[in-house]
Amino acid sequence: MELQDLIRRVIEIGHRRGFVTFDQINELMPSTKTAPEDIETLMEALSAAEIQITDE
Repeated sequence: MELQDLIRRVIEIGHRRGFVTFDQINELMPSTKTAPEDIETLMEALSAAEIQITDE
């Protein structure tokens, strides 16, 4: 999954539920090719969309 597709999908989940969990992000994010910059970009996008990340 491309980074922009991942961001779009996580934001969709966040808008629908009001938050997104770390587990949901981990399930969608490919573990083998994830650069720290990609994680930072995702976190910034979630912050801009005012979506909280929770442990539950």
